[in-house]
Amino acid sequence: MKLTIKYYPKLPKRKWILIREGGAYEQHAHFLCKKDAENVRRLIDSNKYPYNKKYKLAMQRILTEEEFKKLKKKQRYYNVNKGIRRANACNKYKQRKTRRL
Repeated sequence: MKLTIKYYPKLPKRKWILIREGGAYEQHAHFLCKKDAENVRRLIDSNKYPYNKKYKLAMQRILTEEEFKKLKKKQRYYNVNKGIRRANACNKYKQRKTRRL
């Protein structure tokens, strides 16, 4: 798959565009800076799943559904010694602490 990065100075905000050559018209994404476009291109070339929301949306536009599902996901690190951390338990503790004061 060939990807090209182009700069359009007349566009109002997102002037950098990453386009899939030979793809449909919808298979492109706009970026604020060239570095973001290069990062997405690097992720696609290395076949890695993006955890950044901006990159994820851009890659969903550029790739087909089957290609996006086949991306390699990094296994999350889980420290056994710390145990399970729940956000709700932390919030309840903070609420109790503020009520007592």
